[in-house]
Amino acid sequence: MEIKSPLVSIVVPTYKPRYFEAALQSALLQTYQNIEILISDDCPTQDIQDILSRYLPYSPKPVRVIRNEPGLGGLMNYTQCVTEARGQFVKFLNDDDILMPTCVERMIGVFLQYPSVSLVTSRRLLIDGAGRTLPDIQATRCPFPGDRLVNGRDLISYLADYPMNFIGEPSTVMFRREHLVDVKPNVCCLQGETIRAINDLAMYVNVLTHGDFAYLVEPLSCFRQHEEQRQQQSDILELWKKAVVLFTRQIKAMGLYRGEGNDIVRASPMGQVQWKSFDLQKVMGTRPVAGEKVQFSVEGWVKKRTVQEYQQPLVAERLAAAPVVRLGVYVLGAGKGTEALQRTLASLAVAPGNLRCEITVFGESPCSAQMPANVRYVLPAQQTVDTLNECIQSAALDWVILVENGVEFTPGGLHMLAVELSGGLPCDAVYADELARGDNGVLGALFRPDFNLDLTLSLPSATARHWLFRTEALQALGGFDASYSDAYEFDFIVRLLEERGPGIIGHLDEPLLIGEAGMLVTVNDEVAILERHLQRRGYPGGKVLAELPGRYRLVYGHEEKPMVSIIVPTKDQLPMLLRCVTSLLEKTRYPNFEVLIVDNDSETPEAREWLDGVDKMKSDKVRVLRYPHPFNYSAVNNMAAREARGEYLVLLNNDTAILREDWLDALMNHGQRPEVGIVGAKLLYPNGKIQHAGVILGLRGPADHPFIGREGDDAGYMQRMQVDQNLSAVTAACLLIRKSVYDQVGGLDESFKVSYNDVDLCLKVREAGYLIVWTPHSVVMHVGNVSQNLVDPAKAEAKRQRFMAEQDAMYEKWLPQIARDPAYNPNLSLGGNGFEIETDANLTWRPLSWRPLPIVLAHMADVTGCGQYRVIQPFNAAKEAGLIDGTLLGRLLNVPELERYSPDAIVLQRQVTDVQLEIIARTKKFSRAFKVFELDDYLPNLPLKSVHRAKMPKDIIKSLRRGLSLVDRFVVSTEPLAEAFAGMHGDIRVVRNTLNPGWWHGLSSERRVSSKPRVGWAGGSSHTGDLEMIADVVRELANEVEWVFFGMCPDRLRPYVHEFHPGIDIEQYPAALARLNLDLAIAPVEQNLFNECKSNLRLLEYGACGFPVVCSDLVCYQGDLPVTRVRNRFKDWVDAIRMHLADLDATAKMGDELRAAVCRDWMLEGENLEQWRNAWLP
Repeated sequence: MEIKSPLVSIVVPTYKPRYFEAALQSALLQTYQNIEILISDDCPTQDIQDILSRYLPYSPKPVRVIRNEPGLGGLMNYTQCVTEARGQFVKFLNDDDILMPTCVERMIGVFLQYPSVSLVTSRRLLIDGAGRTLPDIQATRCPFPGDRLVNGRDLISYLADYPMNFIGEPSTVMFRREHLVDVKPNVCCLQGETIRAINDLAMYVNVLTHGDFAYLVEPLSCFRQHEEQRQQQSDILELWKKAVVLFTRQIKAMGLYRGEGNDIVRASPMGQVQWKSFDLQKVMGTRPVAGEKVQFSVEGWVKKRTVQEYQQPLVAERLAAAPVVRLGVYVLGAGKGTEALQRTLASLAVAPGNLRCEITVFGESPCSAQMPANVRYVLPAQQTVDTLNECIQSAALDWVILVENGVEFTPGGLHMLAVELSGGLPCDAVYADELARGDNGVLGALFRPDFNLDLTLSLPSATARHWLFRTEALQALGGFDASYSDAYEFDFIVRLLEERGPGIIGHLDEPLLIGEAGMLVTVNDEVAILERHLQRRGYPGGKVLAELPGRYRLVYGHEEKPMVSIIVPTKDQLPMLLRCVTSLLEKTRYPNFEVLIVDNDSETPEAREWLDGVDKMKSDKVRVLRYPHPFNYSAVNNMAAREARGEYLVLLNNDTAILREDWLDALMNHGQRPEVGIVGAKLLYPNGKIQHAGVILGLRGPADHPFIGREGDDAGYMQRMQVDQNLSAVTAACLLIRKSVYDQVGGLDESFKVSYNDVDLCLKVREAGYLIVWTPHSVVMHVGNVSQNLVDPAKAEAKRQRFMAEQDAMYEKWLPQIARDPAYNPNLSLGGNGFEIETDANLTWRPLSWRPLPIVLAHMADVTGCGQYRVIQPFNAAKEAGLIDGTLLGRLLNVPELERYSPDAIVLQRQVTDVQLEIIARTKKFSRAFKVFELDDYLPNLPLKSVHRAKMPKDIIKSLRRGLSLVDRFVVSTEPLAEAFAGMHGDIRVVRNTLNPGWWHGLSSERRVSSKPRVGWAGGSSHTGDLEMIADVVRELANEVEWVFFGMCPDRLRPYVHEFHPGIDIEQYPAALARLNLDLAIAPVEQNLFNECKSNLRLLEYGACGFPVVCSDLVCYQGDLPVTRVRNRFKDWVDAIRMHLADLDATAKMGDELRAAVCRDWMLEGENLEQWRNAWLP
């Protein structure tokens, strides 16, 4: 017998931290109370733990955390979740998905009502990285007209023949733990064979062997599509094919396959278990394409980067006022082919008008093709570098670019190039980002940093192609050098650097063109250019090593070996210190160094004894310094630096060990260059994986490490883990700095006692004019987070507060630099693991870069309710009308992201949780934007039966007061709502709800289509109390009318309802509402303050459909709209409805009058739209 409220385990196998916070919030907001939340953390960084530390002290539900070190991997993590769950039922939640608040409550209700059910799922919504709803794909379309039960064995046979996952990802399902816990070796295997690619289906088959399947048509979860799920399409196809063969074979081997006719399954509507044949395959359509998922693609990302219609007049005005830029495009290697050339020419045909492209093709003119007048040809016999120089010299050009035949220019890139060049760039050379097409046709992105001297010299194939050169500068330096025929573009870049310095080089952070992905090869001319460059810079002993194809290591050949002081702070932890010091002394080839061990008041007897012994030796090689004060990493190192004898300092953690004897030589190779201030090393965990490959500003906070947990020999993004490069910061776990530079910038800032002192030091050094270099050729082992692992859990909150204070101090000091790391790229995300594309193109595509319109960043609370009417639709309409620019976002941006986007105004709708308010508090502190709080309901007085009550903080008044104290304006939907909140903010504005004319104009509805008048209601899931109030009215009139309910219908009313239509996508809602063909619509609302503060939106929607209305006579529905208002009494409701039924002609006329009033006064256009702009801006 089922327990009335059985325990449900929401299990979260984590790996990716980027969206975990949203997933966790959705678990905590479940309306079902008897829940435990189990986190099985595979994340290679501490990010998941950091997020949890903010929530665990306030969690209303028990949370258990398992830290997997090393990580288990996906399938075994799922398996551990099931094994460790304590609940009778298990609900998976992936770390990037979201559960609707009633998800567990609705699903557990099915299990309790239908004991034969073993697996429950629901429809799921697809969302993007920003939380916006995406269109359905084949697998996510709802296959049933209403909630259904399906025979479990029938469904297994169906899946064997048609293995498309319409059931949903693990986040969509709930099952009984006992049905999966004994499946070995993992929950996604069938009879011991692990099923990959379609492993979800294998898991479901194991469960369905025990019972039936239930499908709920209400969306109860959201499946998020983002770039971290990206796979190569060719790989997907092969994996899918193999998996399907094994999946079907195992089902047959288990005796679960029926044979023929598997497209038909037995199904029954819930509430009336009457099994009938259902052609599931006919509904679902053809067999799915392998690997069909909502996946991020660079192609789709690029297509979004176009100038929108509302932006075009502003762009035209801007470019019309600018001088024409003459750009010479030289297409090399065209040969005789025309197809590739046509692609190149066609892509240039869309260049903005002020960008006049003069095209020279090094190839034969195709006689049959009609070529544009601005194209000239150079015959193959004349295709030399000298000829190229002559062509450029004889043309009247401002800029020149060299491209290969077949290269395609992007519209967005050409637009941004035109805008930037029209502004008169003070540069002699400009390079842009690029896209590269692989052999399988899939596009990859090359998002380059701002000019990076060491990266350019180390990796010219990725950094020194397709530059634009100012013609004047090109000719002043003698053009391209024919003696370097295989690398003449790179040669000119190097000569330009030598003559004019890096300050004349610009970077356009927008993909300008699409080329073919080339292979990395060592080019002799590139090596010769680099060797010549070393000679010109004064390094006669310098040499160039090409240990990896196309990746060059510049060895400067310094003759001097100045002393280096290696500073090792320590407290206790003697075994680690011994390993560090011993490896230093035994494995350091560089001859001239000393080791300064700084004892920060060690307490263990063995550590004190050993340190005293070393101190008594009075060695010049190893000295012990004492710092008998509370821990302050900066102060410890500053003290040691004052005692250091070396010309250079190495800051080295005590949990490191030397792996290669050339580690210090590799650091000094760069450290002795006069332009270099700091050099960082490549740090590996003891398991050989990456701990440090540089620091990126703004990543997951003020700064963090990319590539954590990658293999030690991984190439990284654009091979950046394999080559020397300039970064903005490196870790002080192993950092070399010239002592004079250390002193010049004042050493480490002692106000940063624990965190970010190294990043602050690097930024001070960079600001002083020095380069920060990271080299992969100095390799050191670093355990990492030792002090963190030993922290007393009781001090965790104090540590969090200290950490956040140091984050804030970094933002106060360096925020503009943090948000715009020149070693990174604005098109790369500041979340995730680093060097991942920012999938929300709206955050990075800024075609109006000169900001002619106010930029609004609008955060909607949802995408289906008030988020649509009060944020999404007004925002989109205002953009299309050219009133604002900006973007919508379902998540709050952190401080660096917000500074990067730099909006003029921020709209915050119903942001009331502690975590949201914490983010908004930082927004107030660090953003200059005008901040607007948006609310549509009186949250302090939610009706008792509202499903939203459980989502609200316990002290909602306190939360609202805090939130309102952080904003500049408070916008509400009605005057009563403004009155209810009077005194909570000094600037409360009322902007009433209106309808989107694109959705609500011109709707057609029929009348008197049934034998009885059709009377109905439509709305969302929060109106239980409103509808139960008229339950007796519905029962009384059940024989006189056809009751029609759309969206929800309480159980008490179901026996008397003629039609019930479940909720659908909001975009389809207006037309579906009109198709109800109601002769009369009702709008009952309970008498309470919450409802009195509501808007008349329901009347507007009914009116747009031409439905006459009977509604409660409450403040929310009072006004001049022609509707029938009644007191909330049984007799009044019945009498009013019968009055309308008695004269349907007059009733219809009333509907026409209501439609006319709504279309005239209540549409989102004209003054109504202007009100939104005025409310959102100062």
